[in-house]
Amino acid sequence: MYYVGIDWADSKYDLVILNDHGKNVCRPFEIKKTEKGFNELLAKLRGLSSNSLDFKIGIETPNNLLVDSLLVWNYPVFSIHPSSMKSFRRRYRTTNARDDVFDAFVLADVIRTDTACWRKVDRGSELTHQIRLLVFDHHRLVQKQTALNLTFKETLKQYYPEYLDFFSDISCSASLAFFQAYPNFQAAANLMHQQLKEFFKEQRLYGEKFAKNIYHILHQKSIPVTKSIVETKSMKAFVYAQQLSQASIGCQLYLKKIQKSITDHPDYPIFASFPGIGDLSSARMIALFGDNRNMYKNVSPLQSIAGTCPVTEKTGYDKANKKGYKIVYFRAGCNKTYRNFVYNIAFASLSKSDWAKAYYDHHRSQNHSHPHAIRCLANRELAILFSMWKNKSLFDENIFLAQKSRQKMKNKPYF
Repeated sequence: MYYVGIDWADSKYDLVILNDHGKNVCRPFEIKKTEKGFNELLAKLRGLSSNSLDFKIGIETPNNLLVDSLLVWNYPVFSIHPSSMKSFRRRYRTTNARDDVFDAFVLADVIRTDTACWRKVDRGSELTHQIRLLVFDHHRLVQKQTALNLTFKETLKQYYPEYLDFFSDISCSASLAFFQAYPNFQAAANLMHQQLKEFFKEQRLYGEKFAKNIYHILHQKSIPVTKSIVETKSMKAFVYAQQLSQASIGCQLYLKKIQKSITDHPDYPIFASFPGIGDLSSARMIALFGDNRNMYKNVSPLQSIAGTCPVTEKTGYDKANKKGYKIVYFRAGCNKTYRNFVYNIAFASLSKSDWAKAYYDHHRSQNHSHPHAIRCLANRELAILFSMWKNKSLFDENIFLAQKSRQKMKNKPYF
């Protein structure tokens, strides 16, 4: 076996190749982030062995152009979290000094000695990989949109607080169109009721009460604001309003692309059958589970990745109770994006499923907080989704409740 460690940078990669005894097969070398550089690496690997399974390649990030190329060439690639890598460095040096070639050596040697600490990169099918990229990029865009919305709202408070009473959602398309046409109170103050009706009719908002409410607010005395504040903050808010418009359009484009992609995926009907899961959540579960059913023996690794299960520590010995001390606490180290996905599914299921609501209410009755109860529900639902995914079966609430009744008859706890 050959063990390859890759330390990546913006424009180049440092590589170290070790054998089974931890000795350098060749001198550490560097390749550029170009097609020529990638081909140089491929020639170097094939010069050592024509069988790609004779290699284990380690890198800190799975999201990299070189990783994509190695997977296309059928080389097994493993990724490790940077925080773990930080600990492994101390195995070889007492200082925290960093060096690209040294990091590449550490990656190569650690994958040789501690393979269990690594996770194999598995993109799945081309469609699954595309869906995973789409849902992650969409999630980041939604986060960006939320940040823009908060900044836009904060800016309005500084010079145009009346605008916050115009719309329940100031980031909606009608709100942004109105603001870009009338970016301050003085610009909108002279609008007549009929003009407001015609403006919102163009935006496909036909509520008479809606236009009347804005007209009433505009014709009240406004809070006095200095001219310099109005001019500068109007400009700032206008810029954020334009960015919000573009972000909103981008989110819609992503949703359309996601909806189009998942209809062709074989696992889409499985996740869509679960209560509270729509097209976007189905795509997110496809991204989490992938399509390699041999990767996970049980649901525990997925629950750890999504952060729904707690961390349990067992240490020491309690003489009084004749058992070890056990400490259970919140799992902070996880994929925060996936945790957000499964939490949203759990929350949505409360209004779609009686048993989910009963499960949530049970935990709330135990004086657990709302986030704690949602986390417990998400952990339970992830186990159900895993079973559905593993067996390629749709969710049937009648079968599920019948199974729970049999468990109750056997004195097994429902919750």
